[in-house]
Amino acid sequence: MLKAFRFRIYPSECQKQWLIRNFGCVRFTYNHLLHARQVSYKKTGVIDYTLTPASLKKEYLFLKEADSLALANAQLNLDRAFRNYFKGRAGFPKLKSKKNMWQSYTTNNQSHTIYLKGDRLKLPKQKELFKVELHRPVEGKIRSATISARYNEQFYVSLLCEVLPVDRTGSNKRIEIAYDPEKLVKTSFPVQLPVPPFNQTAKRLEIAKRKLVIKGKSAQQRKEPVYRAKNYQKQKRKVMDLYLKQKCQKEDYLEKISGLFIREYDYLLVEETPVHLASAEFSLHDWHKLLMKLQYKAKWYNKTVCLIDQKDFSSHLLERSQKREQIGRLSGF
Repeated sequence: MLKAFRFRIYPSECQKQWLIRNFGCVRFTYNHLLHARQVSYKKTGVIDYTLTPASLKKEYLFLKEADSLALANAQLNLDRAFRNYFKGRAGFPKLKSKKNMWQSYTTNNQSHTIYLKGDRLKLPKQKELFKVELHRPVEGKIRSATISARYNEQFYVSLLCEVLPVDRTGSNKRIEIAYDPEKLVKTSFPVQLPVPPFNQTAKRLEIAKRKLVIKGKSAQQRKEPVYRAKNYQKQKRKVMDLYLKQKCQKEDYLEKISGLFIREYDYLLVEETPVHLASAEFSLHDWHKLLMKLQYKAKWYNKTVCLIDQKDFSSHLLERSQKREQIGRLSGF
């Protein structure tokens, strides 16, 4: 199986500049290949695949400084985007912008070009090792590494590893899980779940958005475009940081409750298609992400997840509650 391990890396100033140039070369390659294919598709109705990263290097010599596997993966990502478009799974591929908050590239491990040595990471085309914050042990064999950066300030690496399934002793315990708009999950019997830490961040986000509107009106009164207003841009950055913090907190909550269910129970009966509530704190998107986490973690630890339709699930829970009432009356409770 494939499992990813994500860590924060702390490159030196020289390494940081090389990573930023590598992001630019990958983006440049992707955009040039996409533009060439767009032109050929409009003219002939057929995509021309003759242009490759190797042919681009002959014309643009600065691409030779970049990781060749990263450029090759940019071409593979573009090919995948076109396949998704022609099969109706996605829209037409778009050009990548250097103004995006996140920049990334992926490189492969060939002949031990990517490895960990203590708390240091070796990447292709770099002799100096990168400092890594290893908060958990890496399992299996490293197949590829994806380096990403937020605002070209915070750098991360995701190591995709090939691991074996973990055999755990079964307890034959089962639980029914349904969608709850406030707590995300409701179970067939009481389970102590971690408290979602979203309220404080949500209040800070509301205050930050109000300040952003005020600073936007102030720039409008001064007849200054918002992209030139420094106070507006600073406040916009704070709002985006709070959105990201809220997203990370929600992701951490999903990881905790999915891990709890998978560790404690062998059989999980899960509601598949709940009724969506517009004013719910947890949306259907969060529920589907939880289902995805439960399914792939169940494969890791040899557990069973059964998805049940809403009507069948409701009747199943009603039948179980009636049985409990009958048992309670017979036992004198």
